[in-house]
Amino acid sequence: MGNQENLSDNKLRALDKMKLRQIRAGIDDYINWTPCSYCEGLSEEYGVDIYLKLENLQRTGAFKIRGNAHKLSNLDEEKLKEGVITASSGNHGLGLSLSACLRTIPATVLVPEGTPEIKIKKLNSYGAEVIVEGSTYDEAVGRAKKLAEDRDMMYISSFDDQDIILGNATMGWEIFTTLQEPAMVICPVGGGGGVSGVSLARNILSPGTDVVGVEAEGAASMTSSLARESRVELDNIETLADGIKVASPGRLTFSLARDNVRDMINVSEDDMQESFLKLMNKAKIVAELAGCAPVAALDKIDFSGVSGPVVCLISGGNIDHQLIGKILKNNLL
Repeated sequence: MGNQENLSDNKLRALDKMKLRQIRAGIDDYINWTPCSYCEGLSEEYGVDIYLKLENLQRTGAFKIRGNAHKLSNLDEEKLKEGVITASSGNHGLGLSLSACLRTIPATVLVPEGTPEIKIKKLNSYGAEVIVEGSTYDEAVGRAKKLAEDRDMMYISSFDDQDIILGNATMGWEIFTTLQEPAMVICPVGGGGGVSGVSLARNILSPGTDVVGVEAEGAASMTSSLARESRVELDNIETLADGIKVASPGRLTFSLARDNVRDMINVSEDDMQESFLKLMNKAKIVAELAGCAPVAALDKIDFSGVSGPVVCLISGGNIDHQLIGKILKNNLL
């Protein structure tokens, strides 16, 4: 069976309010409706109303289950007999594994070296076969696709897939039906599946809202691709934010970001670690570094003239305990 990625955008073009509502209803049994919570401490600091879309409270601890739940619901049972396989830095694998487990479908997840132990343990708890392959996410992808061919399994992309993106659009549905026309939604960007989904929902429900993407300085593949007006693959990526440690954006997601994302902001490792502490102190939540990136970006945005709510997408909370200790040691000593 292997993998034949469908990179046409027919489903994306057909998305409307009714279809988006149907997608959200179709995965209701598999996901949580996460809060879009007002943060008084951050609002006071920046002089605008800051809300946090708390996907760290999502099942599996990250937003990725949304796309996976929708993807599996759209696949023929015959195609799933041999199971599904993917590559993941952790969160996508968790979303696919739980979605597959709930449907009694075998799942195999290849993760790169250095994947946080907390994510590997969770993958195991959902019954997935976990294989550590490659020094980077992109290397793991290549090996997972080859294994999919060898095992005659369905390969599920982490982000460059219409159904994954449409499932992720349900985050936007929840944001834009909770808040009336926010001024801005700030999203972390790895491969681009999350920001693509949010931007599609924005186009339908709140076209006046700006969507801003945030990348780690050491893995700014979408920023580089947009600057060159074509997808690029970075030779070297380095960041502790494993959830957005991607060397190249997807083809679909690059196109959607080019058309729909107002701006890309890059944040440093120090920026994200400081935002981790800020979220702990001012919002009483724990987020992984990728989820901290939108809060880190607040320091780089001019809010003069911004009157509506600003939403930071806290994409996940699966942070390794050892990394928490390292952050605390680096910033509190």
